[in-house]
Amino acid sequence: MHYHILNPEIQKMSKHDEKQSSIDLISNESIINWIIGSATDPNPPPPPSSTAQVRSVPSILREKHEYDKYFVPQAVSIGPCHFGEPKLQLLEKHKPDFAMKLFSNDMEALASLYIKLGEASMLKELRSFYEENTTSSYSDKVFTRMMLLDSCFILYFVRSVFNENSFNFREIKSDQIFLVSEDLFMFENQIPYKLLSLVMSLAKLNARKEILWHIRRASMLGSLKPKRNSELFENEPDHLLHLLHRNHTPDKNVRVPMSESDKKYKYQGSNFPNVNQLLDVGIRFRPCDPISLENVAFSRGWYCEFSAAVRLPLVAVDYSTKLVLLNLIAYEMRTVDSNAPFMGYVCLLQLMIINHEDVKVLRDAGVLESYLGTDNDVVNLFNEVASDLVPHNADYNSVKEMIQRHHENWSNTPMSLVMHEYRKSPWKFISLLGALIALFLTGVQTYFTVWSLK
Repeated sequence: MHYHILNPEIQKMSKHDEKQSSIDLISNESIINWIIGSATDPNPPPPPSSTAQVRSVPSILREKHEYDKYFVPQAVSIGPCHFGEPKLQLLEKHKPDFAMKLFSNDMEALASLYIKLGEASMLKELRSFYEENTTSSYSDKVFTRMMLLDSCFILYFVRSVFNENSFNFREIKSDQIFLVSEDLFMFENQIPYKLLSLVMSLAKLNARKEILWHIRRASMLGSLKPKRNSELFENEPDHLLHLLHRNHTPDKNVRVPMSESDKKYKYQGSNFPNVNQLLDVGIRFRPCDPISLENVAFSRGWYCEFSAAVRLPLVAVDYSTKLVLLNLIAYEMRTVDSNAPFMGYVCLLQLMIINHEDVKVLRDAGVLESYLGTDNDVVNLFNEVASDLVPHNADYNSVKEMIQRHHENWSNTPMSLVMHEYRKSPWKFISLLGALIALFLTGVQTYFTVWSLK
């Protein structure tokens, strides 16, 4: 039996096909030709939009940032939100080929996947993953074909590009590969991870290792080692962006021990000190270990109350950081049970970094790597991303309060003034200190000389 995978009728669907409200029982051959189909209610009632895992980007982010640049895919559409956009058709027309290659031309397995996705319960679940207005215009046939081809594309892409043994994705140019990698982490460009698991099962392949490499490449935390498979996949993620989020963050809120006096202190956000002001009161910056957003912490020195340390994960900033951060924040803002650690962490950095000198301190301390043009670009990035955000302070308030309390206790004290002068001009300070020591020793010598004569 011969199957025409790239039947022209598929590529030139009529408007009637896209909007049709009935699906006929069809043969396996027709399934492969259409790569779609089911005998279910064409328009199942959508669930309340609050249950959807993929929703539109919040208006505060749309209005503040360039929506088309940071939230709209540039090379490939995944799911219904941007399906059919003209600029994304180059890869769209290749998706049937990628699906066949993923299944090694196994027609029966591909047909089985189509039938499974066309079941009434599965269609209802897949539609419920999105807001009603993003799926209601597609018939079950069009929507199911979209889900099938998009899931196959993701797996084919990660297995080809992130295979540690060889690079096999020759169908598109290298610059498009970079764009696709970014597109797969856009909030409005997601499909259920459950669907990827189903495809891996029917295609008899395991792409978890390649998916983890994809996650690692997109990480904003420098030198981040992906969590073990058992930790990342213990509870199935909602989608790839959720998986990226999970790999940076704990399942529970950040917990930092506070002293009784710290608990009574109330944080004043408008007066939060920047990095160089913290150096003046004895606070140093150290990379946390292991590198994770859950390990942001403040600690005082055991030998001196003036000495303290803030431990931060190593952040690697490059030209894709803003896009990844904004989409992670969009996910947090649309997820009811999220404690928004990315939003809180970005706002913490924005409070502490106000000029290029602060960036230099963090770079020298090993908690920041920058691949942008200048240190001022880093300042601008965090100012832009954190602008108008209201973080969930429950996660990081304890750290902020301990930092600010330490600063207020020690600022404008003789110790902090000495530290400030030392940082401003170390050699001048050392010369002054040497003169003071010489003066002290001269006084001691005079004292003993006088008393020895008596």
